[in-house]
Amino acid sequence: MRNRQQGISLIGFIMVCTALIFVAVFAFKLVPAYLEQYTITKIFNQIADNPEFVNATAADVRAAFVRQITIDSVKAIGPSDLDITREAGQLVIEAQYQVTIPLISNVSLLVDFKASSR
Repeated sequence: MRNRQQGISLIGFIMVCTALIFVAVFAFKLVPAYLEQYTITKIFNQIADNPEFVNATAADVRAAFVRQITIDSVKAIGPSDLDITREAGQLVIEAQYQVTIPLISNVSLLVDFKASSR
């Protein structure tokens, strides 16, 4: 009875490693955009839940937002991108924006985000 070798060949191993490296590069490029979206949502919630802004104007909310994005180094949106409304006496801050993430050479990924204080 012949023993048959089992396992992965060198070419198979190289292909698996290449695929894993591609996925890792893709993840390393995407994670900062999602962390920034999380930071923007956190800022919206902090401002909306702050009792000082119960009767604040849109200009006051935008000024507070500018202070926070300066501290947190947010680059994706600015104060002009905010939609500020009131629903049932509660301050609601929303923004829709896109982030273009360069992947490889001339290939980019466009990600749409919608952040809200709701």
